[in-house]
Amino acid sequence: MIDSNGHMIVAERYVLTERLGSGGMGTVWSAWDHLLQRAVAVKELHIVSHGEELRARMRRVLTEARAIARVSHPHVIDIYDLVEYDDRLWIVMELVSGGSLADHLKAGGPLPATEVARLGLQLLSALDAVHATGALHRDVKPANVLLRADGSAVLTDFGIAALADEAHTATGGVVGSVEFMAPERMRGLPADPSSDLFSLGATLCSLATGTPPFVRPEPTAVMHAVVYEPPEIAPSAGALRGIIEELLHKEPTRRPTPAMITHALQAVIAQEDRPLQPTRRHDPITARRRRVRVRPWKVAVLAGALLVGGAGAGLYWWADSSRAPIVGTETKATPQQIDAVMAVPGAEGRFWVFSGGRYVVVEAGESPAAARRVSGPGSLADWKKSFGGLPAFTSRIDAAMPVPGYDDRYWVFSGSQYIEIEVAAGSSARGRLQQPSPLTDWATSFSGLPGFDERVDAVMAVPGAEGRFWVFSGGRYVVVEAGESPAAARRVSGPGSLADWKKSFGGLPAFTSRIDAAMPVPGHDDRYWVFSGSQYIEIEVAAGSSARGRLQQPSPLTDWQPLRILLRTDKTQR
Repeated sequence: MIDSNGHMIVAERYVLTERLGSGGMGTVWSAWDHLLQRAVAVKELHIVSHGEELRARMRRVLTEARAIARVSHPHVIDIYDLVEYDDRLWIVMELVSGGSLADHLKAGGPLPATEVARLGLQLLSALDAVHATGALHRDVKPANVLLRADGSAVLTDFGIAALADEAHTATGGVVGSVEFMAPERMRGLPADPSSDLFSLGATLCSLATGTPPFVRPEPTAVMHAVVYEPPEIAPSAGALRGIIEELLHKEPTRRPTPAMITHALQAVIAQEDRPLQPTRRHDPITARRRRVRVRPWKVAVLAGALLVGGAGAGLYWWADSSRAPIVGTETKATPQQIDAVMAVPGAEGRFWVFSGGRYVVVEAGESPAAARRVSGPGSLADWKKSFGGLPAFTSRIDAAMPVPGYDDRYWVFSGSQYIEIEVAAGSSARGRLQQPSPLTDWATSFSGLPGFDERVDAVMAVPGAEGRFWVFSGGRYVVVEAGESPAAARRVSGPGSLADWKKSFGGLPAFTSRIDAAMPVPGHDDRYWVFSGSQYIEIEVAAGSSARGRLQQPSPLTDWQPLRILLRTDKTQR
């Protein structure tokens, strides 16, 4: 069946909207589920058989799909439906729009060791969950790992997975990508969970160095290297080299257990996340220069990873050992501002933090020093289902307001427009629920007030008053009670001046002229970190009413070590 726009409709329910990719096992489409009103991915399986052979393969696909559908895990693709339509099989699954790790490697080169280790932990936990069902993946590689908008990994493409019971495995031949395949499979021996761990090791090597460990000009040479030759692991693997070598052991019984892998990857994260703290006794520039280690991957990705900004004052490097200057360049850096903060639903204390066209996911603690970067930085352009085709929203997010009654919906503001988006609890953006609309829709709450029709700078929830928010624009604010739509919102009080918040912002011109964003302090219902320009303060508010006062004097954004890579603006001169 074809709809009026020329899109194919599968099973009178799934409208195929865009072809995402095709491989030996099938073609993947983005689609719209008319019944549940949500975006999904649909995989059209390529099964070229007839008669009893076709029925046997159909049964195998059903077995595999059911095995994976039993897995409920944040880093394993969700299987929603299996449909036989038009003499073909179609698997309906979660739509993950962040691209694959192979795409990210091609675009930006190898990843920092801490990022590789964090992704490795996520994939390891996914494989543990799959193995617990008696299933194997059999093709773990960067192309089969998708990234959600928050940077978390999703293991996908179980098209060649089989149950560990050999009665369900394919007969003859070897299926999979030879660069990432375990040697026992090359020899025609049975695969087991340690075979997937070998593939995980090859994947970590690719992410850390940009190259699989057994690259050769011809597939037969690759297969020979996998079975007989030691892996080639570039020095840029750094602290990951040891665990990668152990995972790539030729003998399956000699490979590390999941517990050993977890310990090793966590040690890499702990080592790399240990920041260098300048003191009053040492010049911070000199101290950082002394500890910086030049990494080859950085030369390749520096230009794309940093934002271009205005003039700074001299050469300065943040205390992050995963970044180093390009030899022969002079770099000037100054902090940017935080544009918006949006809570990640289903993940207490985690937030998307936006600056310009980029974002990171941060797990906050009770102080900036206790915060850590979970993932990123990423580009707002990667949120294709939410912001795709909207230049204003891919260049800057001004503010986000939760939609009352929904844990996974937000109104997102940029300039004089807003949209409503839906996010997957604890993971990523699902897509926008409307096209951009003018701020004048908020006629009964803040529209029509000076400045509010042009932009919303920040939104901060009023604690103890469900659905109520302080909405800031320039030096003014209102208190709004939101409903399920802008038309249902009403203004509770205001407009008022930020100068009236004397105990919080009094004597701070930057904060009385503009609030850029606010982040709740985990563990406290009545505390916020409030950002303005290159500074932040912590304030305490009275539940359901007003501000009590600030708990500290203004401090620089550079206190937030996890945000430093996001907050850089570099001007490089050769």
